[in-house]
Amino acid sequence: MNEVRAATERPCRAWGPAASLAWGFVAVAAWLAAQIALGDTIAGWFEADGAQLASYAPFVAIVTIGSAVVPLVVVAAAVWSAGCSVVDYLGLRLPAGQYLLLGLLALAVVLPLVDFLSWFAGYPVTPPFVVDLYTTARESGALLLVLVALVVAAPLVEEVVFRGFLLPGLAPSAIGASGALVLTSGIWALLHAQYQPFYLIQIMVLGVVFGWLRLRSGSTALTIILHGILNFAAMVQAAVLVEWMA
Repeated sequence: MNEVRAATERPCRAWGPAASLAWGFVAVAAWLAAQIALGDTIAGWFEADGAQLASYAPFVAIVTIGSAVVPLVVVAAAVWSAGCSVVDYLGLRLPAGQYLLLGLLALAVVLPLVDFLSWFAGYPVTPPFVVDLYTTARESGALLLVLVALVVAAPLVEEVVFRGFLLPGLAPSAIGASGALVLTSGIWALLHAQYQPFYLIQIMVLGVVFGWLRLRSGSTALTIILHGILNFAAMVQAAVLVEWMA
């Protein structure tokens, strides 16, 4: 019985760099298309356009959560097409304790450094988009929904696509692991068009840190956790600014 099962099961063959890039492009394009379609639909409900709602918390949260399944399905289809386990291929297993500690230490170093550089360069420590998001979430009673979107949905999608699928797929290419780190982090940063260019540089640096941890630990679950902590910390900063420092 085991021999029959082994003969009929497809062997896992990881996609090469070109195929990984193609699948990644499809996942990101489908994700953006889903966001646009859902955003246009919801904007009609609010009788406003997307630009007016770009930092309105309920709108952002619903679009983020509602579109999340689309890129995840595309990535899962890519993995299944290779005959592989989604959990193993994407590194969705919990990291070893030392890597979790390493990741937390990295955040403990990088976040204060990023805040200092923002202050030193004359930029708000907390980006205006995040402050607006917190303010409208509090005013609309959608704070919990926004936290689900920022701490769960967004980290899950972004880490699965960029650190779980694309990064290990591109690392064996001619650009190597370092080039793959920079490329995936750069593309990831550019998708955060709601931020000023100064903050996009910070996001890219964080992407490199997350990518390095992913390659070192073999765990995308680690970067999902750290990404969620990062977004939660940003909302806490916004809350402190609005509630006690405004």
